[in-house]
Amino acid sequence: MTGKLRKFLALSGAEQRVLLAAAALLPLFRAGLRVFGFARLRAWIERAPAGAGKSPSLDELCALGALVNAAAHHTLGPANCLTRSLYLVWRLRREGIDCQLRIGVRLNDGVLDGHAWVECAGVPINDRRDVGADFSAFDAPLPPGRFSAP
Repeated sequence: MTGKLRKFLALSGAEQRVLLAAAALLPLFRAGLRVFGFARLRAWIERAPAGAGKSPSLDELCALGALVNAAAHHTLGPANCLTRSLYLVWRLRREGIDCQLRIGVRLNDGVLDGHAWVECAGVPINDRRDVGADFSAFDAPLPPGRFSAP
């Protein structure tokens, strides 16, 4: 038995379902970004009400974020931080869990880098706890035409 299969079988049934669902749906979210664009996909995701469902612990939310990140390594095509984070927000909001998509930037050797992550109660759940120290997060969603060329 391979190491990857052994690790998968060591997961609980619920964790296996999360991993398989994420591996199947992440490519669809990547395609959705390409076809519909960020603004439309985000608007669709945010239609689901948040905050009326379960209240999992922070550890459970971080475990879910880690499973989604792990699934991203086993999907068709790349699943970058934005794709993973959009999928995770969609999944959590469907369960009634209040969370926020955070997008931040940093200047790294003269190059502007962007990064996305998900926070619940102000705590990153699919990234390092101190990700906000490396990236300056936007406080509010930016209007769609904000960065269009003149």
